[in-house]
Amino acid sequence: MKKINRRNSEVFSLSFLDIISCGFGAIVILLLVAKTGVSDNLLSKTKDDVIAYVEQQEILEKSKQKKENIANQLNILSSQKNKLNKSIKEISKKIEQQRGSNEEFEKITVSLKKEEDFSKRALENTSDKNDEEEQEVGGIVVDSEYIVFVLDTSGSMGAIWDRVVKYISYLIEIHPQVEGFKAMNDQGVPLMASNGYLADTKNFRNGLIATIKSFSGSSNSNPINGIKKALKSVKPSEKTSIYVFGDDMSGHGSKAYDATSKEIKDLNTSLTGKRKARIHAIGFTGSPAQVAQGSKRYAHMMRIITQENGGTFIGVSN
Repeated sequence: MKKINRRNSEVFSLSFLDIISCGFGAIVILLLVAKTGVSDNLLSKTKDDVIAYVEQQEILEKSKQKKENIANQLNILSSQKNKLNKSIKEISKKIEQQRGSNEEFEKITVSLKKEEDFSKRALENTSDKNDEEEQEVGGIVVDSEYIVFVLDTSGSMGAIWDRVVKYISYLIEIHPQVEGFKAMNDQGVPLMASNGYLADTKNFRNGLIATIKSFSGSSNSNPINGIKKALKSVKPSEKTSIYVFGDDMSGHGSKAYDATSKEIKDLNTSLTGKRKARIHAIGFTGSPAQVAQGSKRYAHMMRIITQENGGTFIGVSN
């Protein structure tokens, strides 16, 4: 049987398909070429858009960098501001301290000026003046600017304490105006809150008298220690009067009078040889027939001390 030749009868062979594919590809290429040629203006516009976009990005990047730089500068400025504020506070503190120092300097200057004035007055009112030139009240010279009370606060003074307060009030009144006053017991212990002088005001005068009136305490009934402590705090430029109040004195024999009086006088003499303070004394005693031995010692010692130190001794009978 004869074999049939099928090859000649196939219409869509492989070669045909190749030709068709190539033709289609050529058409696509032509279309692409044609499309590209037509879009030159569009490409130019796109290029401009891309360039503008790139420029905007560059501007944005620069702006971002500038913003970061400004932020850094702000941080630096903020840090500098904090340092400046701290420096300002320190400077203000130093200014306040300096102002305080200036005020202290002014106080010292005023104090020195007062001392200078006191020195001039002291030179004008030395102990070399005649008695007629010195103001006296009841035999007591009242030329002092500072007053110190030395009070026997022993038990024997309790019965006459109201009289002591009365005489202190009188002595304050005969000094119409002074720079300051203070009080201590016969051992030199302050009766007020401190050992400093109280300013001469009505309230302080009344306060001193009230404090002395209500004071309760005990001491050794020997004013010598109180007088010594009072003299040690006296400045030569301050005209001072010391008033001693007592009714007797213990621990002193007759042989001690000269040594004690010399010690008191030495303490009361400045480097220039001038007397620093007047020492007055008030003695409270009984009738002459009943005077105790201690009262005699007190009266004798105080007469010597007051006579050698420009003062007055006043005996008051109970």
